[in-house]
Amino acid sequence: MHKINLKYKHSPDRVQHFGSLYSSVGEKMDLTGLSKNSQVAPMLVRLYDSHKLYALAKDDKPLARSELSGAICELLDSARNEREGELIADILVSLIRQAEKDFKEALSERLSSMDNVPLRLALHLANDEIQVAEPMLSRSSVLGDLDLIYIIKSKDSEYWRAIAKRESMSDQLVSVLADTRDNATVQILLKNNTIILPERALKIIGEMAQNSEMIARPLLSRKEVDGELATALYKNVGRELQSYIQQRFCIDPKVLAEVVDSTYIEFRDVAASEFTPTSTMLKTAMRQKEKGLLTMAAMLGTLRRAQLQTFIAQFSVYTNIPASQIESALREKEGKTFALICKAFNVLKPDMVTMFLLTNRVRNNVQLVDMNDVSRVVNFYNRADAARAREAFNIKEF
Repeated sequence: MHKINLKYKHSPDRVQHFGSLYSSVGEKMDLTGLSKNSQVAPMLVRLYDSHKLYALAKDDKPLARSELSGAICELLDSARNEREGELIADILVSLIRQAEKDFKEALSERLSSMDNVPLRLALHLANDEIQVAEPMLSRSSVLGDLDLIYIIKSKDSEYWRAIAKRESMSDQLVSVLADTRDNATVQILLKNNTIILPERALKIIGEMAQNSEMIARPLLSRKEVDGELATALYKNVGRELQSYIQQRFCIDPKVLAEVVDSTYIEFRDVAASEFTPTSTMLKTAMRQKEKGLLTMAAMLGTLRRAQLQTFIAQFSVYTNIPASQIESALREKEGKTFALICKAFNVLKPDMVTMFLLTNRVRNNVQLVDMNDVSRVVNFYNRADAARAREAFNIKEF
């Protein structure tokens, strides 16, 4: 077992030797400029000895790891000026590049609660494999919004979920996390009671909740949710949550009955091949549009629930084209008019194809989709010019 010497003397030779070992640029790092009174020099000596001990240790790895991480923390506390801070950052990043995974995990855990960690070092740990990165991502105050947003954009969902645990987040960061539309990430956000969900995040999560009770349940317990959003979710949740919505938000039963009326009427009428939306459906779609809830994701969710009448009402309000014309366009076997409408309103091709497939029952009484019809509508969409399509439907702006 190696004894740990806690008395460190300023030894220029040992300090310079340390610099030659851990230069981040592959050249000897000039440490001779440190003043004799500098607190950094003796800490570098301790770091050198601790790292040497860690390298030699076998059975005493945990003890050696604790000593080395302690030396790093003291070194960070010893910096008194910008030059010393930069020097320490260079040394530590270089050291960590050579470190074993278990040490990096322990160091990340320890540094995640410190606010004097050099940003370069924090970013290096935060971009490591997730077991190393998780403490920094979920707790470090050194990482700013831009740093975390870059990680969200460049890493996979494990990193998003770690960031979603942070006790303090800006509205922008919460919205970027919600925009990933990752169920697990969103569920962590919803359980995080130290943050406030901004309007944009609520809108995104509200859309997701229409298709998932695993999201709807924790969403409805959030204090940010108002009666309007709860009412919009009412028809898409089970009886238990419906009862919870009615009790918590004190919503008039007549209003709730009106919300679900379109669903019940629609399923009754679809069997008779009636696809024309009711006035109630159109009014509901109009209210959704006024509240900013009438999105492409919401309409696709309606189609996936086989609510064809409601979809026609929603798409009619979304495009400001009469429902009768939307229904007529969907009945066309070749799909040319529908393709032009989608082109005019900047509907993405994958969304257009999904809508065409899910509205097949409007065109055919059979469930099977003719792939020739799909190829034809895609060709129409590809050839159509958006500007001319808007002119055809007398659309000035969208």
